[in-house]
Parts: sequence; C-alpha cells; structure tokens
Amino acid sequence: MEFRKRRFYQVLTDRFASSNQKACTNLRHYCGGDYKGMISKLDYIKDLGYNAIWISPTVAQAENDNGAYHGYWFSDFYASNPRFGTDQDLKNMVKEAHKRDIYVIADVVYNHVGGCRGGRKDFSCIKTFPHADQYHDDCEINDYNNEWQVMNCRLSGLPDLNQQNPNVKNELLKWAQWYIKEYNFDGYRIDTIKHVQHEFWQELRKVTPWYNIGEIFDGSYDKIKSFMNRNEVFTAFEYPLYYQIGSTIGGGQSMYGLSNVFFEAQRKFGDSQRDFGVFFENHDNPRFLSQHGNDLKKYENAITLVSTWIGVPYLYYGCEQDMKGGADPDNRRALWDAGYSTSKHHYQFIKTLNNMRKKFAFESLNQQEAYVKDDFYAYMRGDKVLVALTNKGQNAAQVHYKIPTAFPGNTKICNIFFGTADCISTHLDGSADIFLDKGESKVFVRQTDL
Repeated sequence: MEFRKRRFYQVLTDRFASSNQKACTNLRHYCGGDYKGMISKLDYIKDLGYNAIWISPTVAQAENDNGAYHGYWFSDFYASNPRFGTDQDLKNMVKEAHKRDIYVIADVVYNHVGGCRGGRKDFSCIKTFPHADQYHDDCEINDYNNEWQVMNCRLSGLPDLNQQNPNVKNELLKWAQWYIKEYNFDGYRIDTIKHVQHEFWQELRKVTPWYNIGEIFDGSYDKIKSFMNRNEVFTAFEYPLYYQIGSTIGGGQSMYGLSNVFFEAQRKFGDSQRDFGVFFENHDNPRFLSQHGNDLKKYENAITLVSTWIGVPYLYYGCEQDMKGGADPDNRRALWDAGYSTSKHHYQFIKTLNNMRKKFAFESLNQQEAYVKDDFYAYMRGDKVLVALTNKGQNAAQVHYKIPTAFPGNTKICNIFFGTADCISTHLDGSADIFLDKGESKVFVRQTDL
C-alpha cells in the first residue's frame, strides 16, 4: 500500500516556519507560523528524508481566539484560519508539497468545537453548528474508565458534538468529503477517536476511503482494536509502543517491554501492524530529551527504533534540532528559534536512517526479534537490516552480546552510521558479536549494500 512507503514529519503550523519571523515569547498564543513559511522549508523536510507531512488543523477557530494557535477549536468548518494564511496560500502549500512528492495529511476533529465568549451554553460563534441541540448535554469527563462519559461529556470543557443527531452526523460526513477535495489533501489524521461513538466511525469509513490515521490516546491494544478495524478507522498511532519507548529506552526499564508490545501487536493486528503510526514524540507530550535527562544516546536509540520499526514512522518537528520542552505548551516551541541547520548531527543521523529505509523498501520487510536482554534489544528487518538498541544511556560502559541474525555465515556487515569504519563478520552459523559503546544504537547492513 502506498502509505506504507511514506515517512511522516509532523508540522505544528504556527511553530514550524514563518514568512515574517519573530521571536516566540508567549507559547500560549500565536507565534506567526504560516503556509508561506512552510513552503520555504519543504526542501528542508525533503532533504531530511521525509515524503509526507501531517499539518495542524486548518479550519477557522472560535472567536479567533489568540490561544487557538494549535487549531483544535473549530468554528466555521468551511473557512480557513486566517492566522496561517489565505485559502490560496494553503492550496499553494499543498501544490508545492506535491511537486516534491510530499504527501499532506490534514488534522481533523469530529468530536468537539471551540468555546464561545457567552459561556458553556453559547454556541453562536460556531457557524457550522450554532444550536444547542447539536451538542451532547453539558457534563465533564471525570472518569476515563467510564466509556459513556468519555463519549458523551466534554473534553477539557469543549462543546461536545452530538453525532447521534442526524443533522450533525450528515454535516460532518459531507464536510469530510468536501474538505479533502477542496484542498487536495492525501488523507487525514483524526483527533480524539475514543471520544466518539463507534456508529459514527462506521458511517465515516463508508464515505472516506482514503488514508485515515486515528489518535486513540490509550496504552491498550484492545482499546485501539475496538476502533481500528475494517469497519471503522483504517489505522492508528501506536500508543502502547510509545509508552514502552519512554519506559524502556528513556526510563531504563527492561527491554523485554519492547518485546512484549511487538508480539502483542503482531498477534492482535497481523498484517495491519504495518500500518501503525510509529512515534516517540508529539504535540501532546513532553519532548523526549526533557523527560529523560537530556541523554543524547537514549535519544538516538528512540530515533533509531521509530525509523526502523514495523509500521509508518512519524517524527515531530524539531527532533532533528534536539528541541526540548516540557508539558504543553513548552513542547511546542518555534523551530525558527532553534534554527534549520542541515549539518546538525541528528539531522544527518535521521537522514541516514531515512535513506536506508527508502533503499531497502522497509514496507515490504518483515520484522523478526533477534535477541532481548534487560539492557539490549535487537531485531531484523527481513534478511537485509539488523537493528541493535540499548537503554544504558550515554554514560554506560560497553554492552556486548553474541546474537543470532538472518545474515548468512561469514558475511561482512557494517553499521550505517560509520560505514566501512565499523564492520564485523558474522560467524559460520550467522550469529554476530554486537558491541555498543556508551549507549549507542547501531544499524547493520551487508557491506555490499552500503
């Protein structure tokens, strides 16, 4: 499938690039990112090795609120947010991305809208849904284990659309079809999946046959599978893996945690495991470096995993520039304040991984676990690539294990990050002695494949 060949870069539109660049001094308000700025940095994304972008919601925001820089407070579904540029600017950005073979997926919200100044019963500023009967009754989610509350009450106080109202449901389905055609998007990232009834997703699937990836913000594969199936959402972000990356690589817990989620996903999703969105950072969570002691080697292990794991990789903007940040909004700093250096170590590190992923057509390679210990995890992609990871961190002593591989015996294999300067030969039985120094990750291919 075409989307399995894509490597996604997540763009927070207001923070990625600006045509009128100024220092971003208040992270809770607009900072000036726009579509013209984005166009100017598409080559930066392409050179990094990404051929798809996920952009922030583009829709006009309730009350044109200065705090709506993130885009999730919809008002007029059929109008664009003027803070990011005109309709034509957005269309031009998509056109310029397509010229570079970069897909664009838009971020859409069917669960809620923004709030109006008149209070919780005021919907007058929501042009598309201005009437009280278009919303669920006013209640807050107090218990996330109560599915009725999760699906019917307000998330963060935001008015909760009633998709069981035929007028609301039909308008949302109509808009979904209009929106992708109007701007020539290639698919959608869907917000807050678990907050909407299953029946709506079943109806949406019938009229949106394109790539839809859902945010099912939950660490349970069973919860994800209840929405991600042939009748509802096509695929989803792999939150159980995200949590394990944080606890194992980031937190130093046993790497058997990675083994467990790999086999659980394989068992429960089969071939659909290849469609998962694989990530270790996004706009809803603190940056990895800020969560895990600024350990650059653990950071590289997380990047290596996301770039080589079975599924579709997603990188949060600024990772390549070592961006830090705590909880929202600190994790949403302006990239222009960090800069756009293409010579930075991790820019080149990520570029190397993406070039390899493209060269070996990762979408067609199976993943097999090779070896696991509390401080070490290794897996093969087909018989082409061996990935070796550790959770020991940048101050660690050397880690050494003799592990089985899918390479033939007496084959010279080399670490892609150092080329022929870091090569070893497999033993007669195809096993290999893997040494990781000071918490590094390694990715081996045959020397003849370099």
